[in-house]
Amino acid sequence: MPAVITVDIGTTSLRAIVYDESGRALHVCQRHNPPEYLDDGRVEQDPHSWQSQVRAVLRSVGQAVHDQVLQPACIAVTAQRSSLIAVDADGAPLQPAILWQDTRCAALAQAMAGHDAEVYRRTGLKISPVFSAIKMAWLRQNRPGVWAATHKLLGVQDWVLWGLTGRYVTDHSLASRTNLLNLRTRQWDADLLALFGVPQALLCDLVPPGAVVGGLTPAAAADTGLPAGLPVVTAGGDQQCAALGLGLLGPQHAVANTGTGSYLIGHADAPALDAQMRVSCNVSAVPGAYIVEAATLTSGVAQRWLMQLLGLDADDPAALALWAHEAAAVPAGSHGLLWLPHFKGAGSPHWDPRARGTLHHISLSTTRGDLARALLEAIAIELAEGLAVVEPLCGPVATVHVAGGMTRSALFNQIQADVLERPLRRFASNEATSEGAWIAGCVAAGLAASHAQAFGRLAQRDPPAAYDPDPAAVAVYRLQRARARAVYDALAAPSLRAMFE
Repeated sequence: MPAVITVDIGTTSLRAIVYDESGRALHVCQRHNPPEYLDDGRVEQDPHSWQSQVRAVLRSVGQAVHDQVLQPACIAVTAQRSSLIAVDADGAPLQPAILWQDTRCAALAQAMAGHDAEVYRRTGLKISPVFSAIKMAWLRQNRPGVWAATHKLLGVQDWVLWGLTGRYVTDHSLASRTNLLNLRTRQWDADLLALFGVPQALLCDLVPPGAVVGGLTPAAAADTGLPAGLPVVTAGGDQQCAALGLGLLGPQHAVANTGTGSYLIGHADAPALDAQMRVSCNVSAVPGAYIVEAATLTSGVAQRWLMQLLGLDADDPAALALWAHEAAAVPAGSHGLLWLPHFKGAGSPHWDPRARGTLHHISLSTTRGDLARALLEAIAIELAEGLAVVEPLCGPVATVHVAGGMTRSALFNQIQADVLERPLRRFASNEATSEGAWIAGCVAAGLAASHAQAFGRLAQRDPPAAYDPDPAAVAVYRLQRARARAVYDALAAPSLRAMFE
């Protein structure tokens, strides 16, 4: 039986899944692999952890392929975007990876803010500590010894692809998260390379998303039990793959994917730029297309933090069930309690790395359920602020398709429907990112004629659950959104911000 293997590398975990031609998961192996969050804004990780964990999950896959008598057609890889790994000429990392959430570059990004308009016009991204180019400039300025020894500057997906194939390659969807790729030419932009001080020789070769990068090396094959030469596909960045896995093939709907962070994503047939630069435009995993993306930087990771702070094990199903039960017992609006979930800065539409998490209207009557529900509402409000910017650029959004770890919660899905004021559709598998990689792998391996055909197999196999807005809750959340804007605007005022920094 033909099979497609996907490798999906998130911020806090990674997994490998074996799928058949219909998109049915035959085997899943997942490993937790979180980064280190440091008090000064750094978020780091040992790059070797990704290589060792990817080999571990692929060994599990190799055994499953053997036991189930499957014929693997390819390995399709997707991963988190905009993290930075510097390697020497032998491919050895020169320091810990700087992850996408890292804010050490905030001052440098602010110093370069005068270039925002031109950089956004070319790349669809403002200069931000989230993206790769400013990390590269920081490395050059602050770690000259590392910079001098650097042979290649890689993202996590590029690093894993090198470990599997021996090639330094990145695809357009990943490159479009660096601030260095020209959206229109889909090539590295010479003017931007000069602006950030990055020689092109340090960057990977560019290929389209969905391309076969190379074959599995003999060493990787021996370590995993998979055949040498097995095609390895770069499926696209994780959010692009999630959008593809949820069927974002045109402008009829948007996608909300909520894991460590949250992303509200719309489809565009050409680069679609916001005059106020509040959202990102990136290359899609769909050939020739683009996505318009509003980002919330902390979602699932904030829920995990709050649960642990309150003495609940976020990995314990019983604790999660208690958490959901207590939150569901609280009415819409959480008795006026309001979070701003800016624990690692604010994403769209503010792009404010100096923002911090805020809890407003707390009292002695506030319960754990209030705190839990208010955080879910805050994440949904951030998504709604993103939709308000994405929709005018991409066209009317009739429905929102949702995925990600937090959408296992029916309560959170209903809150999203009420806050977004749109019907929601949630697919049962909850593996949109891996399924997007599966779609790319099917097309690359010739198991499907098109992305639409492959998605059709998923939709037929996995009809979505529906959540419709509750008019009474909609009215409450409109007020909550207005309150959230007012609190943010007050805290962002220079005179008040200065008091807290």
